[in-house]
Amino acid sequence: MQNPMLEDLKNIMKEGWLEKESRVFKSWRRRWFVLTTTTLYSFKVEKQYSNPTEIIQLSTVSTIKSCQEETNKENTFKIDTPDQTFFLQASNNQDKEGWIGAVGKAMVKLNLKKNRNDDDD
Repeated sequence: MQNPMLEDLKNIMKEGWLEKESRVFKSWRRRWFVLTTTTLYSFKVEKQYSNPTEIIQLSTVSTIKSCQEETNKENTFKIDTPDQTFFLQASNNQDKEGWIGAVGKAMVKLNLKKNRNDDDD
């Protein structure tokens, strides 16, 4: 049986280091983020795609946007899902905008695909 995550990781659209605020301790941790056509993963080690610390299904994301005012940190953005809000920080503004753009684009593509599949029913 194929591992769906490994299959998904053949479709990497963007990857790189981001800081992520931990849910419990509210401390910021450096994670290797990988965006595929359907999912955003985070890992502890660069290019080591096993045991993700987060798996965010893009189909569950309602918004992704800058949130400097909320975090009082530069280059931060948040990803809202029904269950949780993820706070992330890029190393610079260009990187932050790149991630917001890439995730937004992947979400649009996913929705287009979903809508096309819904039309087939």
